[in-house]
Amino acid sequence: MTEQTSNTVKTYLARLDAALAGVDPDVRLEIVSGIREELAGLDDDAAAARIAEMDDPALIAAEARAEMPPAPAPPVAEAAPGRAFSIAAVLVLIIGTFVVPIIGPLVGLVWVSMAKAWTRREKIVAWVRPFAAGLIVLAISFVASLFGQNQPTQTNQPTLAFAFVAQWHFVFIVMFIVLPIEGIVLLVRANKRGWRAPSQP
Repeated sequence: MTEQTSNTVKTYLARLDAALAGVDPDVRLEIVSGIREELAGLDDDAAAARIAEMDDPALIAAEARAEMPPAPAPPVAEAAPGRAFSIAAVLVLIIGTFVVPIIGPLVGLVWVSMAKAWTRREKIVAWVRPFAAGLIVLAISFVASLFGQNQPTQTNQPTLAFAFVAQWHFVFIVMFIVLPIEGIVLLVRANKRGWRAPSQP
């Protein structure tokens, strides 16, 4: 092989190698090596004539790509599981507390427990927190009433009954104040996670 023939072959092989960019490396090497062997030992005129009979490097590369298996489609970001239901659950918890007392927040808590946007711990806390707040207020009121009984005041049964009713009324008020606040906290946490199922239970 003369130097001129070598340059002609090298030029064609360089074009072919560049055209095969992106093709499987093994296939690319096989094609280039096969054509190199086919052109090896030819003089300048014979190599030029043989190259003229060959397909253009771009066409060879196109055929090689056509035989490649299709590339896997890029993963599509899945929508947050149960996003609509999770949003509805927390809205029912917040709004239902004011619109339909007792039933509204109860339904909201049940839906929050069924939703996928919160951890198991967050769901348990959602149930426990309002009752815990009510018990704390009840305990404080009970202690305060004990101190009040030690005072030398004259009370009657209607007054005691009224105090008892007012005490429990205040407990329920506190519980219903905690519920919408709790709903807002759940809303913020789920929104920060994109309403996706948390990794931790």
